Amino acid sequence: MTYSKIHITLIVSFVLVVLNANLSYAQSTYKTSNFNFDIKKVVRPATVKNDWFAFMQNKEAVKEGNITYQSYLNDIKKKIDHYPYSFVHKAYNMSRKEQMVKVDTPEVVYSKEGNPYNGSMPNDNTMAISNNGIVVAAINTNIIFYDTQADSLLKIISLAKFSDTLTSISSHQYDPKAIYDYKEDRFILVYLSGNKSYDSHIIIAFSQTSDPMGNWNLYTLPGNPLADTSWSDYPAIALNNDELFITMNLLKDGGSWQTSFKQSVVWQIDKFKGYKGDSLRTKLYHDIVFDGKNIRNIHPIRGGDLFYGPELYLLSNQNFALESDTFYLLKISNRMYEVSANLKVDLLISDVKYGMPPNARQLGSKRLATNDARVLGGFYQNGQIQFVGNSLRIYVDVDTFRVAGFYHGVIRDVSQTPSLKLNIFNDDSLIGMEYAYPNISYCGRSDHSQQSIITFDYASKNHYPSFGSCFFEKDNAYSRLNAVKEGDSEIRVLFSAQRWGDYTGSQPKYNEPGVVWASGTYGKRIGSKKAYGTWIAALRSPKNDRERPSKEFYAKAYPNPPQNHTISIDFNLPQNQIVQVELFDIRGHRMALLYKAEAMAGKNTFSFSTASLENGFYIIRISNKDDLLYSQKITVVQ
Repeated sequence: MTYSKIHITLIVSFVLVVLNANLSYAQSTYKTSNFNFDIKKVVRPATVKNDWFAFMQNKEAVKEGNITYQSYLNDIKKKIDHYPYSFVHKAYNMSRKEQMVKVDTPEVVYSKEGNPYNGSMPNDNTMAISNNGIVVAAINTNIIFYDTQADSLLKIISLAKFSDTLTSISSHQYDPKAIYDYKEDRFILVYLSGNKSYDSHIIIAFSQTSDPMGNWNLYTLPGNPLADTSWSDYPAIALNNDELFITMNLLKDGGSWQTSFKQSVVWQIDKFKGYKGDSLRTKLYHDIVFDGKNIRNIHPIRGGDLFYGPELYLLSNQNFALESDTFYLLKISNRMYEVSANLKVDLLISDVKYGMPPNARQLGSKRLATNDARVLGGFYQNGQIQFVGNSLRIYVDVDTFRVAGFYHGVIRDVSQTPSLKLNIFNDDSLIGMEYAYPNISYCGRSDHSQQSIITFDYASKNHYPSFGSCFFEKDNAYSRLNAVKEGDSEIRVLFSAQRWGDYTGSQPKYNEPGVVWASGTYGKRIGSKKAYGTWIAALRSPKNDRERPSKEFYAKAYPNPPQNHTISIDFNLPQNQIVQVELFDIRGHRMALLYKAEAMAGKNTFSFSTASLENGFYIIRISNKDDLLYSQKITVVQ
């Protein structure tokens, strides 16, 4: 590892905040440090054997990093029921209930059990899916590799086994994050090991090819990069055109939460070096201060249906506040190699207030931990940022309810004069329902669409923990809650409040506009245990999408395997053209020309019967006179 001299940069910005007609002035400062890291090992999941999936879990205490965090969090949450809030969330649909009826819910087009529960908690759901339908998904201690086209599990492997060739790292490995690079057709995994300043590391794995069962390049970054008795916790990741970004919280060993939290930092990493296995060049942004205070829990904002760059946006807020309207918009300009690279911070004031969520009720005696109000997911698309996070939800019906919910924010005119509009989600047909751990992905199909699918966990005193979604069309138009996977049990593992999150996974399917893949938590009975289940699903934006047709071709075959001897292919054409649909066996021999004629611009659906086919694998291809437009492997099981 090499280390260069610390560079200190001062950014002084005038921030215009329209708040009581006052002009606000603040300073933001930061420092940078440069590091290079050599590749440590290469791992090949296909050859990994003898995985014991060993794991130790303390069932007495709820912990996130430092044990004192929970007592600090609980002290704040005790104030929620008695705090004199200045706001009530008037549900956007209460005065126009017909609005939510008109906005359809996302369509579930694929749904399957995800990572198996093995005693760890919480689930820490994360997932990535390639253009070829290969899923890399993880919960707190294990990873699955799954081929959705063949409907086959490729491998289950523990984090510890995945990196057991690394030396001098802790066997306590957790907090995985998975992401797919659609431009390079590669996967990246990021996770942590150790929770003390002397054993904290960040493990980064880059797949060498599109096959996650092949070789991965392993690197370790120091969890205590500033050598100041701190360690790294709570990662979040994003990619842009050229680089990988990882945000972390640095916590000090021991002490109270207030004194243990040191700062949040941002790693900027050359992803191409990681794919090649070269020395990994990185830049660390630290000591990020706005108006004299460290900005905490920074979340990087990925692209919507495309990567953007060389800049990257990040968000933060006052996540421990009982009542706040403050967010921080950060921007890292240019690649780490550029002399002009810098970090800028703007203060944004939302039109709706958010706050610390209470622990959620479930059908059973134990509450579900909801953490704080930090930003948990977001994307940048067409000059706007959409983002989500946990929040308090206060509304009045017969009684006043103070329950766990989530906020959804839209920042417009991001690069010039950003303005923020915030909503607290509520489906008022479900009184008392509580929501937590949202994530969000873009699902629009046209140049100017801002449509998105939000996924989240939900429960109530009359409802087991479940996994759900909603569709955002524009402005205040949201669909009702759509059940992706209903729970069949309460969660009852710990002796205190039950860990519920800390994340749900979400990613757009880059070669299928309008489709979002997600993973979340539901209550599952496993023998006598009332534990955690993980569910993975593909969701599609509503079919009544009034956007104009996409400029690009896309297609989706479903269900796969076919049901009732029938399979359908939805495809979108940018203009009228002659297309042909062909069926091939797995060896590439053409079995049938199923269709050859003109198809119309826009959405089309083609169906055919598989009753005459024997069990096995086949390939469907759609082409025009010039190009192969689509090729899909299907599995026939009669």
